[in-house]
Amino acid sequence: MLALVAAACGSDGGEAEGDGDARTVIRFAFAPDPVWDYMNDNGLIVAWEEEFNTRVVTSSTWDEFTFFAGGHGDIVSMGTQEIPVLEQETEIETVTFGKYNFQRSPMMTRADTGYTTLEDVPPGSPICVSSPVSNTQYWSVAMNELHGIDYRVGGGDYELIVNDHFVNPQNLLNGDCEAAVIIPEAAAPYLRTGELVLMYDGLMPFQQYTQFSTVDDGENHVMSNLFTATEEFYDANPEAAAAFLVLWQRGIDAWSDPAIQAEIIETYPQHFSVEEPEDVAFIQEFMSGDGDWFVDSVYLTEEWVESERAIWDFMTELNPENQNYLEPGFEQPRFEIVEAPSS
Repeated sequence: MLALVAAACGSDGGEAEGDGDARTVIRFAFAPDPVWDYMNDNGLIVAWEEEFNTRVVTSSTWDEFTFFAGGHGDIVSMGTQEIPVLEQETEIETVTFGKYNFQRSPMMTRADTGYTTLEDVPPGSPICVSSPVSNTQYWSVAMNELHGIDYRVGGGDYELIVNDHFVNPQNLLNGDCEAAVIIPEAAAPYLRTGELVLMYDGLMPFQQYTQFSTVDDGENHVMSNLFTATEEFYDANPEAAAAFLVLWQRGIDAWSDPAIQAEIIETYPQHFSVEEPEDVAFIQEFMSGDGDWFVDSVYLTEEWVESERAIWDFMTELNPENQNYLEPGFEQPRFEIVEAPSS
């Protein structure tokens, strides 16, 4: 799989011959994204590439961790909890310089189980998850802090079964697992009908985090998608990284317009696993309030970074056999503050 990805991505990031001048090339891997499609279809990406003499070569994957761990790509979207584990396991040195999506994967169950938290689920029961890392890293921390539950793939108090986000809703409905952690958009039709329900008072991780953390800076925390580059690429191309954030801020600005947000969901329903008009309307409503998992600004601040890093301290308290455990005193991954251009 990694060989195929490498072939799709081409050579290492650097310069490519454009119309006269060499363009900086950014190899970027991220999950399928509706804002990217909107920018692409409305000419924002082409205009940005011309403005900054830069080209983005994209690879779409739900497993950015594996993609980056294989040495492919210059920039990926990656969760906060994944970065130190990546560095610890691969010795790849990274620089994180922007943010995009909060960790949104809630725990769900069938409407008839009556489960409200994982404590209600009999120990040893199968739980459907999408990955050993990613959102499982957050839930490993949350379950340890809230209940003292050892939650991990390949051991612990429950049997965590790994399948794709978009397969797990049906697995849950079929009774193959008693609970599941799924991105909301993968289960939207079943959430609308009430066949599946969110546990933990309907909270997504970025909303739930304050229940056990001491972070109180008024900001949402625990990211599913940060913009993270290899240190080699970032140090060689800081202007390209800054330009990259300009592009994504333009996308976020469009998304923050309620009319454009509704249009994006209706135009690209495949990103939200919806097709019928009533399901489109459901996810539009879901995203229009506190459930919106997109940031307001892609730019980091020193205060925000300090608070965001606090999740790593919880990871040092996990069972050392957990693949997401961090050794106390581990080397902190590097963050860089990029200033937003003046308007």
